[in-house]
Amino acid sequence: MKKISEKLIYYLVTFVIFFLLFKFVAWLENAYIPLNTQTQLISGIITIPAIVILSFILSSLLFRGLKESK
Repeated sequence: MKKISEKLIYYLVTFVIFFLLFKFVAWLENAYIPLNTQTQLISGIITIPAIVILSFILSSLLFRGLKESK
């Protein structure tokens, strides 16, 4: 049961990190990139997988740091 709750918290933290990064990148794109479908499609194909990978990396580093500090 402890392992399941640990995984659930891990994925929840990963989702929160993804959501925050996604909102930040969307704000940057709206501020500095001209709005048309081609740039949105290219940025979506490139940035969304990069944000997913980065959120998993950041959450795993966070959990590793928390486990080592115990």
